[in-house]
Amino acid sequence: MAEIIISTTKKNELVDITQKIQEKVDINQGICVVYCPHTTAGLTINEGTDPAVKSDIVKTLKKIVPYDLVYSHMEGNSAAHIKASLFGNFLNVIVENKRLKLGTWQKIFFVEADGPRNRKIWIKFIS
Repeated sequence: MAEIIISTTKKNELVDITQKIQEKVDINQGICVVYCPHTTAGLTINEGTDPAVKSDIVKTLKKIVPYDLVYSHMEGNSAAHIKASLFGNFLNVIVENKRLKLGTWQKIFFVEADGPRNRKIWIKFIS
């Protein structure tokens, strides 16, 4: 298993982790499992060329899951738990010829919902 560390800088942000994962690939063919062991963060694959897409996702998340609602969870980060649940905590990506097999515009993003924080991602390759 491999691990990468991510230092986020904002309360909500998408961080492109594609290259960090690619650097860990140690198989020729198989599956890359990317796992987020945090309850206030998630993972997604989305358009990675136009930065407006990341911005639009963050703006939409803030609108549909606002922080200022009255939530039952008393730690003050219920919105972050909900946002993380919308994305999920793992992804599977095909590995072919030692490369992540992603679409032309696709990147793998870490979704921060309760930052800034130091986070980790676990990666397992199955051949």
